Amino acid sequence: MGLILNIAIRLSIFYFLGEVLLFPDDPRFAGKAIPIRNFIIVITLSLLFPILYFWQKKWGRYPFWWDNLYLSIFWLDMAGNSFNLYDSYFYFDLVPHLHSTAAFAAVLLGAFGFSFWAGVGLANIVHMLLEAQEYYTDVLLKTHNVRGTFDTVNDLTVGLLGTIIYGLIYLGLTRWRRR
Repeated sequence: MGLILNIAIRLSIFYFLGEVLLFPDDPRFAGKAIPIRNFIIVITLSLLFPILYFWQKKWGRYPFWWDNLYLSIFWLDMAGNSFNLYDSYFYFDLVPHLHSTAAFAAVLLGAFGFSFWAGVGLANIVHMLLEAQEYYTDVLLKTHNVRGTFDTVNDLTVGLLGTIIYGLIYLGLTRWRRR
């Protein structure tokens, strides 16, 4: 089941990439630098688990469920643009900021063996850098990803909350499985 879901997520990510490359001026994508961002995600970040598995022999068996959780970070953002959820629902962006930061923390804990605070901390540092990138891309390149200071503060707050929630769920499940 993990393999089937992995293939489905990867195929839909390729679809989302194709859509923004074919229709970059579509109102859902225009002015957000989405084509280049999605291209970078597909050719680099989405390949993290296959690269670590096949070239670094990181795990004994391929960790499909951890890879699926990791890919969900990109899938949710790309789907939000494809289905025009960001523009249709004012606070929709809180959902991917919560889930994506939290999912990254959970992946760091489970797939990479980080401690609770190291996983939560690194996920939030990466999220903070993403928020800075969004802000400065808007300022310097005149994109429109951030709607104001409240947007950045809300995104960072839900990301922090999400990492703690997912992290505690991971710790709870780990302790439950040990019993």
